Amino acid sequence: MTYAEALKDGFKTVHKNWQLALIQFLSMIVSFISFFIIVGTPIGIAFILFGLDLTEILKMSDVFSAFRDSAELLKKYFAMAIVIILSLLAYLSFIVVLWTFTFGGIIGVITDNIFDEKQRFSFKIFISDGKRYFFPVFIFSAVIGIIFIVISFVLVILGGISSSIIEIAKSEEVTFALFLGVFFSLILVSAGLFLILVTLAITVYGIATLAFKSTKSFETLKVTIKYLISTPSAIWFYGLLMAGYALVSLLFMLIGSPITFIPFIGPLLAVPYHLLMYLVQGYFGLITIASAFHYYHRTAFIAPVEKIDMPEHVEEV
Repeated sequence: MTYAEALKDGFKTVHKNWQLALIQFLSMIVSFISFFIIVGTPIGIAFILFGLDLTEILKMSDVFSAFRDSAELLKKYFAMAIVIILSLLAYLSFIVVLWTFTFGGIIGVITDNIFDEKQRFSFKIFISDGKRYFFPVFIFSAVIGIIFIVISFVLVILGGISSSIIEIAKSEEVTFALFLGVFFSLILVSAGLFLILVTLAITVYGIATLAFKSTKSFETLKVTIKYLISTPSAIWFYGLLMAGYALVSLLFMLIGSPITFIPFIGPLLAVPYHLLMYLVQGYFGLITIASAFHYYHRTAFIAPVEKIDMPEHVEEV
């Protein structure tokens, strides 16, 4: 399967299920509003209960004077700090649940449509897929998160080692130290970008494996790595998709930047423009996922018999 064919199929899938872009947009709105409800409301109530004066706290001079003795401040407003921490944890938990469920429904609808091109979006099916893929997506995302942390830790260690080598070289020859600085910087940046690209590819194709093969999290990771080793073109295809997505996002940002400088109505026009930009970005993000799923389906499955564990509401073509 060529890259162009996968991209074309991705466009067709998202176009037939355009409601997914709207659901993504609504999830963003809910995430924004829920911050003020889950975090803002308890903090506001705590300010009233503890008798805190917000106008005084917001004064810069009072802030600096308050933080001169942070231990005394924490002791005085310990209950307030607990409320803020608990509110933030509740908000983060809500966001994780909301977006994991939303993403589970999205990949379910896309997978169903790949199995059966006659399949159309149904909110009932979206809810069913969101429930079915919630825990697999959540666990696999946690595994990928650990991998990202390990990669970051390794890159930090390598950066520290290279800095030590450069410092030693400075004591011998400044020109040689400058060469080593440029050399190590290029190596670390290139290695970092490549590792991030591979990890992102493992993420999207791993979720495709979850959807198509219904595997467990660690088995999914193993199967996906084997697939990427045997089909390295999948990594470069996803890299091109991400580059295209970044280019579209940058283009909209450049177009929207001058709007804020328009006198009087600029800030008013910027709000709907940014909402529209997020909607378009979400649409192209869905195309990226759908195209990667199509490419995986056409390159990872050799025989039709491998189309296993299809949802009950999907009919075999």
